[in-house]
Amino acid sequence: MNRVGFAAQTMELFNNDVMNPQQKFKWMDKPAGDSSPLAFLKPLDSLLVKEIVSVTEFMLSMTPQSKYGIFNDRGEQVYYAFEESDFCQRVYCPANRRFDLHIVDSTNQEIIRVKREFKCCAGSVWCACCAACSHEIIVESPPGTVIGYVTQECSFHRVHYALKDANDNVVLKIVGPGCMCDGPLACCCENKFTLIGTDGESEIGSIHKKYRGYLAEALTSADTFTIKVPLDLDVRMKAVALSALFLIDFAHFSEPPRRKQQFSY
Repeated sequence: MNRVGFAAQTMELFNNDVMNPQQKFKWMDKPAGDSSPLAFLKPLDSLLVKEIVSVTEFMLSMTPQSKYGIFNDRGEQVYYAFEESDFCQRVYCPANRRFDLHIVDSTNQEIIRVKREFKCCAGSVWCACCAACSHEIIVESPPGTVIGYVTQECSFHRVHYALKDANDNVVLKIVGPGCMCDGPLACCCENKFTLIGTDGESEIGSIHKKYRGYLAEALTSADTFTIKVPLDLDVRMKAVALSALFLIDFAHFSEPPRRKQQFSY
């Protein structure tokens, strides 16, 4: 990369809306006649999730508490999400840390809460064969009312997740890519997680980590994702699928820049 290209990417990073969380976005209007907590998700079949770049991470290469903007395909903000977690766990075991993720609307009302307990041995697909070592989250909406779970399943190559309803019934599954890449050279991997329907075979959607450019990937771990789900999917399962996106980010793409491994399998 020449000096002009490097300078251009630097300016783009600092001028990017994700680098400036105080920037005001137009919020999505709530669907008329629907007062349910998850009403915003009913007319949507895709979302863009942008993690907000932290100056602390940019300067010190430390994992901060994550913050995200969640947008519809018209660029309107649907939700804002922020993490609550322990500092030491973020520093020493960022991928396995315990967290509560609060997802709020434009009035700052908490709509969805995502909870995960610390798992010291989670990470490998082989470890998921033991329940004590598999990634798992609990999804609540409103907070205090469980609407579903996301659980890592035992596998021997690609990462697998089961998306369950409140009764612990498997409704959907996610199958990860054969190769996951993070960091500045991640352009060589698609980083697509496929959403599988109730028949266990049909692809009905996806979660896709977007490549943000060499400089952004090298200097921060703030990621951008897209998620696509069926329009007629139960709104509670849409919320569970969105929560699965956050679990994927925490579990597979949360290492600070200086500790990122370029390829993980």
